[in-house]
Amino acid sequence: MVRIIGIAFLLALAVSAKDKKLPSGDAANEAVSISANCLDSETLKDTFGTDFDKMFSVIEVTLTPKGGKPLDVHLDDFLIRSEQTGEHSGPLAAAQIAGQGTLVLHQSDAQKGKSGISWGMGGLGMGAGGGSAAPPPEVRAEIKNSENRDPLLDVLKRKILAEKPAGETVSGLLFFPLDKEKPKNLVLIYSTEPGKLRIKFK
Repeated sequence: MVRIIGIAFLLALAVSAKDKKLPSGDAANEAVSISANCLDSETLKDTFGTDFDKMFSVIEVTLTPKGGKPLDVHLDDFLIRSEQTGEHSGPLAAAQIAGQGTLVLHQSDAQKGKSGISWGMGGLGMGAGGGSAAPPPEVRAEIKNSENRDPLLDVLKRKILAEKPAGETVSGLLFFPLDKEKPKNLVLIYSTEPGKLRIKFK
């Protein structure tokens, strides 16, 4: 009987986690509608076996073309901004997160936590506006090479939003290098031909 109760409890926890509502938002114009969910650590661990040490803000987006015209999907059309710190960034490609060409950023301890951040490399960029007098942090970027193929790379390539023309609804993940950000502080910006769409997470 105790064993049956224990199994029932674990099943109830699994159902509860599956039904948990993630912070989400949506927006639309005449070209496309977009819905987005901000994934939590538990969801990332279920999908990848890791939450990446909470180094990223990970957004699941669903795009639906409108007006009978295919949608050209490009990662560079997305930007995320923290309303609390002013930091902003575009999404990373799979190879910048895992694999032989992983991008590693080193920020000087003396500048951590100060505003006025502005740095970038390749498709990665972050910044904080507002005219702060604080000097920008010293950031050193390097590519960490490895002879061993990271098994996460293939999973990331499958899960990250694919860059290709879409004639119907498509979904995928966006990894932004904003660590430990609360979803309520984030704004996702999607640039389209008719204009920019903005999503706040609730």
